[in-house]
Amino acid sequence: MAGFGLDSLVIGSSDPKRKAFLKGSQSRAWTSFIEAVTATGHLLKPGIIFKGQELQQQWFVDELKQVADWHYITSENGWTDNHIAVEWLKEVYLPQTQPEDESDARLIILDGHRSHVSVRV
Repeated sequence: MAGFGLDSLVIGSSDPKRKAFLKGSQSRAWTSFIEAVTATGHLLKPGIIFKGQELQQQWFVDELKQVADWHYITSENGWTDNHIAVEWLKEVYLPQTQPEDESDARLIILDGHRSHVSVRV
């Protein structure tokens, strides 16, 4: 997902036939999401990957307290990689899909992207 910085301004008309224009720095930053749902429809906490070296407190305003327990992490380019996929698996998927009966199996289906495959798993 690409987003524009807060200093951008959309100039347009209420007439749908007219085009809108974006004025501003138009700098973009990548943010990726790891989403999962169980076969019973239970939504797992998503993984949010910001471009950067470390998480910044100002990214998390008070209005977003309801999403404070999501799994946040950074990467050099804002995309997932093997390290992030393994961390999300250990910190989110495995604890939230723990079966009551330890002999029950779990199945995870991935989209086949190389960054989701690791020999560490």
